[in-house]
Amino acid sequence: MLEKIEYKAQVQDGLTIRPAENNDRQAVIALVREVLAEFAIPFGVASATDLQLHELPESYTRLGGRFWVAFDGDRLIGTVGVFPVKDSTYELRKMYLSPAARGKRLGQKLLDCALAWVIAHGGKQVVLDTTEEMGAAISLYERNGFVRDDRYITASRCSRGYAKQL
Repeated sequence: MLEKIEYKAQVQDGLTIRPAENNDRQAVIALVREVLAEFAIPFGVASATDLQLHELPESYTRLGGRFWVAFDGDRLIGTVGVFPVKDSTYELRKMYLSPAARGKRLGQKLLDCALAWVIAHGGKQVVLDTTEEMGAAISLYERNGFVRDDRYITASRCSRGYAKQL
């Protein structure tokens, strides 16, 4: 199962989850812009992680991370990345779903994929930061054992930090 998550597309119910490729960059940026706009957050302002999307997947993989995309047919509907921040600790980044994809367990599938990859690569902890307005995402993280810890707030636009021991 871990080999499939890392190297091959996961296809189920018409949904494909696979590692990002160079040609996904523009669609990823468009989706992230769309979701951020829902929360009145401008893309690229006070966030180096937004700018790293212009260099996917290398901006993640060259330093030991990974970024995945979820497609429904040809339409990008979700993203998630993990990025090493210190020994055995990865940051969960850019977990975004298109509005039409929400409430269908795609967030859980993307999170499961990312966590399995981190575990397979020796990770012991996953951290993240988010904004309080993203209530559905916060609920997903808490249901999956993430505990609020505001020490992990790294972006000025975020108001909550979380950590999960693996």
